[in-house]
Parts: sequence; structure tokens; C-alpha cells
Amino acid sequence: MFQHHSRGRRADALLAAVVAVGAASVGPAATAASTTIPFNDGFESGNTTVWPRKGLAGKGAVDVVAAPGGRSGRAGRFTLADEGDSYRAEIATSHLPYGSYRYSFSNYLPQDWVSYRYGTFVSQWHGGATTGPPLVLMVRADRWILFVTVSGTQYDLGPVRLGRWNQWTIDITWSTPTTPGSIVAKLDGTEVGSHQGKNNFEKETVPYHKIGMYRPNWQTKKGHVSSGLPPVVLYYDDISITPIPPGAGSPTTTTAPSSVAPSSAAAEPPPTSPAPSAPPSGTSPKAATSPPPARPSTAGPVTVPPTAPASATIAAAAPPSSTPAAPDDIPLETDTGDTDNDEPRLAATGSSGPSPLVLATGGALLAAGLLATHRLRRRNARHRARRSRILP
Repeated sequence: MFQHHSRGRRADALLAAVVAVGAASVGPAATAASTTIPFNDGFESGNTTVWPRKGLAGKGAVDVVAAPGGRSGRAGRFTLADEGDSYRAEIATSHLPYGSYRYSFSNYLPQDWVSYRYGTFVSQWHGGATTGPPLVLMVRADRWILFVTVSGTQYDLGPVRLGRWNQWTIDITWSTPTTPGSIVAKLDGTEVGSHQGKNNFEKETVPYHKIGMYRPNWQTKKGHVSSGLPPVVLYYDDISITPIPPGAGSPTTTTAPSSVAPSSAAAEPPPTSPAPSAPPSGTSPKAATSPPPARPSTAGPVTVPPTAPASATIAAAAPPSSTPAAPDDIPLETDTGDTDNDEPRLAATGSSGPSPLVLATGGALLAAGLLATHRLRRRNARHRARRSRILP
């Protein structure tokens, strides 16, 4: 009897070790992609604690305030003071595993937004400390621009309209060496741009999503001098990330990349008055009940108006072209605080890093340990039943 119990204890200890090794193997690799899916935040909590990353420079600020523009509830407010040292005010999610996702969000540029010839990044999909963002949504002059940096192509998504909420839906199938990537951007329900092909640096996990404002050319090391104008403010609300079936966001039209002529001026433009814009869209609650405003048709390439904006300091927009647009002196700087996605790029046959192997080995050990535990418990139960019948 003593020998039987000793064997049982040894078997239990061995199974516990197998399960522990399996769980330990799965744990660290699984946490590398830690964004909870689906992800949703409308800032109704009054804070930004669900966002694990925050980037502030100078007097850049992120607050939760009453939503402007007649919208109900709260919204995130991002502020950059033009004092010569503030160029970043952003919050971000964590990484995700490879797949297809729908990124939805609303943003609001107030009526006093000052047109700026260089890019203001309002959404970035960032890949790690050793890479720049492979995908950027920016405001340049008076246009929305989608910049796929890995291919060097920029897509003109239409004019910026101030004093109104913009509802964005961006469907992304992240590319791998064996999976073609795709991007479909919709504004207020209408497709305004699409991209086919490589769309990320193909690291261990896909890029994380950043929202807010980033003006790289406002850094003092780039020679920026304060204009003395009031701070720049941008609002965000109702951000979500949801998985979608592969191909669910395939483009219905073909959008040609745009080409925007860079300014010949070496320095930044002098202060300008706010560019004219469409009037506010009225008071629309968070759950809009009215149909979205009409957008330019995407039956063909998105065209850029031939006339330049009112300010002479803003570069004129050229017609769409098949050649990549000039980067407009926007250096895609790295995020030095992000080091959890700096593994080698994915190999042609899958991941080049250890995560898949660790996950597979740990998962197999865990499954084997659980199965053996179940069988051992059944056998012990049978032994106990037989002993109860034999003993008086």
C-alpha cells in the first residue's frame, strides 16, 4: 500500500511539473500581444487607463473632457502648445497577433484649427523601437492623407472639414511573407482610399494603434520656433478594434496614390489664419441617428482640387499620380520606449522568432499534462472503489 501511494505521489509531482512548464511556456509569449479584443473606449470612464501607452513631449497633454460639437458624453482631448518644445500627445494600445481587424474611431478638428503645411499625425500604427510607423493617418495642409511608409505611397482621402466629427473605419489585413495585405479606409461610411500589398514591417506581432497628435517638425532640434499661436487641439471618441474575416474589408474601388508637391521653403511657414472650412455638421449625439454627410465619390481615383488653399504658405496639391508622394520632410522617428516587438522579421515559412515554437511546445506539454492528470484520477478512483469492496 505504501509503495502504491509513493508511486501516486511521484506521478502527481511529475504531472504538476509538466503542467507548470507548459503554462510557463505559453504565458510570456501570449502576453506579447496583450490588447484585449474587441477593444472599445469612449472615455466615459473619465480617464485613459485602458490605454497602456502614453507619449507626451513638452507641454503636450491628454485629458478627458465633455465632447465638443454637440456630441453627448465625453471625449479624449489632445493638446500641443506651440511653445517650441511640444510635439507629441498620444496614447496607444498594445500589440495584436496577425490577422484582419477593423479600426473604428471618431475625431474632431475644431474650427480654430490652423492649417499646417507639414503633416500632423493623428493615427499611427507603430511597430517597435527600431522601426517607424508603417501606416499613418495625417492632416497635411487641408487634406486627409493615408501614408503607407513601407511602400512610400500616400493616398489623398479628401478635404478636411473643421468643426464636425469624422467617423473613420479602417479595415486592415496585416501582410506577412505569405499573406497579401490590404487596407480600406472609409470616412462617414464612404470608401475614400485603399491599398493592396505589404503594409507593415512583419515583426513578431502587428503594430499597435496610436491616437492623438504628433508633429515631428515641431521639435526644437529641427529648428522649430514658437509661432505664438494658441495650442493646437484635437478630439477623439469611440475607438474600437474588432477582428474581421480575411477579405471582409476588400476595396470596392481602386484608389490611385496622390502626389503632393513639397514646399520649397526650408523653414516652417509663418503663422497663418485658420483655413476656411465647411460649417459644423450640427449637434449629433454619440450614437448618430442622421445619415452621414456625402463624401466625394470613389468610382475612380480621388482627385485633388487644382487650386491651392487660401494661404500662400501652403503647398499646392497636384493631381493624383502613380508615383509615390514626397515625404514633406516628415522623419518617421522611432519610439524608444517600445522594445517588445523588436524581434527579427517573419520568415517565409512563418515567424522567425521563438514565440510560435514556444507556444506549440508549451501548449503540447500543457495538454499532455492535463490528459494524464485526468487518466490518473480515473485510475485512482477505480483503485479506491476496489479497495472499498475488499475491506470489511
